[in-house]
Amino acid sequence: MRRIELLGYFSGVCTTSAFLPQVYTMWMMRPQPALSTSLPMYVIFTIGAIGWAYYGVKTKAQSMVVMNTITTVLALSILVYKCLYG
Repeated sequence: MRRIELLGYFSGVCTTSAFLPQVYTMWMMRPQPALSTSLPMYVIFTIGAIGWAYYGVKTKAQSMVVMNTITTVLALSILVYKCLYG
């Protein structure tokens, strides 16, 4: 694996794992956090993550595809939470 792809995975793990505490906290404290969560922000962010994953497909950057797909799933879980409780 090329070093630049390793950097992509490392960076992706850092940014994607930043979502984990937010997702966990929101789902464990339901329904309170839903009130202060910005729906437009997560919609735009999810669209952006999907766009980056697609960009990764087109440029054959596997780390970008993998990490942005995971980020999309995490962001979608927050959107689902917001729709259910907010």
